[in-house]
Amino acid sequence: MIGRFFFRLRSFTPIPLILALIYFSHPTSISVLVGAILLLLGEWLRLWAVGYAGGATRSRTLGAARDLVTTGPYAYMRNPLYFGNLILSLGVCVIANVYWMIIVLIAGYFVQYLPIITSEEAYLRQACGSAYQAYYTAVPRFVPRFRSYANPSTHEFSRSRAFKSEKRTLTAIVCVLALIVGRALL
Repeated sequence: MIGRFFFRLRSFTPIPLILALIYFSHPTSISVLVGAILLLLGEWLRLWAVGYAGGATRSRTLGAARDLVTTGPYAYMRNPLYFGNLILSLGVCVIANVYWMIIVLIAGYFVQYLPIITSEEAYLRQACGSAYQAYYTAVPRFVPRFRSYANPSTHEFSRSRAFKSEKRTLTAIVCVLALIVGRALL
């Protein structure tokens, strides 16, 4: 129940943290460089994941996923989008040079995403049955494994689908970075 609640609100829950991050930001050239590497790595992982999973990842209901994606980054970890979110968000914290926010981010990440993931897993277990159970047993949630899943799905990567799906995320990143830079220039 709480997982479904967080699932519907997952795009909005970071807003108070982003506002605090912007307010306390004081970027340096080193923090921008290191943070940009993390941000780009996280966004690259997100693009790779949505290039396979498509727009269903933007849904506000769990039932939007029609079939199990087990190829691309999903062959190495079950939640590449959420892991990408974490890396990307860590990058923004580092860019802003607000390191105490990393603790808040990690705590908030697990408070929000563990119930969401639990709900998603229950849904996929019910919708996909033994195929999901085999995938669940073989592929870790977050820590990527080095060999890919033995039974990858036939989903193909689409760059246009990836960028179409990520348009809102990319816009949000640009806006937040512009606000951080604008705050630094004041």
